[in-house]
Parts: sequence; C-alpha cells; structure tokens
Amino acid sequence: MDLSLVLAACLISLIGLPHGALDPVIAHRHGLIKGPGSALGFTGLYLAIVGSVISVWLWLPSTTLTIFLLISAWHFGRDWRHPLKVRGFGYGAFVLGLPSLIHPTDVQQIFEFLLFGESPIFTIRIVSILGVTGIIILALEWRNINIIRLTELLGLAICAWIFSPLWYFVIYFCALHSPRHLIPEFRQVKPNHRLIVYLVMLTTTIATLVIAVFAGAMFEKYYEDLNTLSYQLIFIGLAGLTVPHMLLLEWTGEAFNE
Repeated sequence: MDLSLVLAACLISLIGLPHGALDPVIAHRHGLIKGPGSALGFTGLYLAIVGSVISVWLWLPSTTLTIFLLISAWHFGRDWRHPLKVRGFGYGAFVLGLPSLIHPTDVQQIFEFLLFGESPIFTIRIVSILGVTGIIILALEWRNINIIRLTELLGLAICAWIFSPLWYFVIYFCALHSPRHLIPEFRQVKPNHRLIVYLVMLTTTIATLVIAVFAGAMFEKYYEDLNTLSYQLIFIGLAGLTVPHMLLLEWTGEAFNE
C-alpha cells in the first residue's frame, strides 16, 4: 500500500474527522439530545443516514458521487458563508473544482476507484464546471474578499498546483475546514464542560475509526490493490458522515466563520 495514502488517511482521521465528532454536542445544545433516550435516537438516526448514503453509493455510484460533490461544494461554502452571496457557494465550488482543472488525470484515477468500474467522465465534467463556476462567482464578488481571504484563495490555488488532489484535499480539510468548525465550537463550551466535550469527540472519533478498520479488514481479501480499497474507505466513508453532519448544521443554522 502507498505510504503517502496511509499518512493522508491518518491525518484525515486524527485532524479532520474530530470536527464532525462534535455533532452530538451541537445536537445537545439545540435540544435534539436531552437525555439517554434522545441520545440513542439521535445516534440511531445519524447512523441510519450514514448507512443509507453508503448503500446508495454502492448501488448508484456515479449518481451518488455527483450529488455528493455538489452538496460538498455547498457545505464547504459555509466556510465563507457571510462575506459572499449564495451562502459562500462560490468558495465551496472553487475549493472542490480546482484539482479537476489542474490535475484532471489524477482526479479521473481517483474517481475510477470510487465508481467501481463506471466511467468518471460525466462526473469530472460536473466538478470541472463547479471549479469554473466558483472562479466566476469569486471574480464577481471580489469587492467582498479582503486581503486575508484573497491570500487564502491564492494559497489554495498554489497547493492545488503543487500537490496531488489527495494531498490538496488533506491540506484544505485538516488545515482550514476542520479548525474553522472546532475552534468556534470550543469557544462556546463552558470551561467546566470541556472535559466532557473532549471525551465525546474522542469516543466518536475512535468509534468511527474502529468501524473503518473493521470494514477494511472485512473487504481486504476481495482486493488485489489495497490503494483502491483505501480510497473507497476514505471518500465513501466521508460521504456517509458528511450528509448527516451537513443536515444537522443546516437544521441548526450554525455557522463557523462569523
């Protein structure tokens, strides 16, 4: 197995995943979790959505990947929700579409891993259109982009040019997206509650990793190339986790860049 892929998976797991592991804390703050019974119900519904997304992906991989890319652009746009119109969609589309504009061959290879043999051409066109759309929207809204945000866009463009699509995603997900969620969230937690929040985050993250490792061990015998399995576990797993995470944030109206 590619050691670079293993390192990327570790960084995503240890730095990226924890921001979603705080979803029970957000649910509690907004009254969705009030006690053991509601906590069990919330967890059950969350896992049901995760399982449904993964099941639909296995059934209709091309359609599901395309939809996931579109909702990811919307979700990542929350990072710039307030300075831009359309809830920051231009930023999310820019972030998601850059690799396909700069390294289309590498993106095609990753999509082939995720589509189980289906052609990735249509999906690549969609994500390329997303990238161009993001650039156009950002250009039209340049008056709302300060020097700090402009520097961020330039840095992302440089990273997309220098690094592979996988490592570009790792850098964005771990260095920008996850901290923008975690830092404001911890600011809202009372000092005497922080230990509980840390335990919730740690427990949820570990449980997610255990499930991923178990799935990898269970399906390993069916793969000659473990890199393919690793890409599938990383991105299909993230898709399953992102949908309920995004639904929760949309329902609560929480924003992390104020």
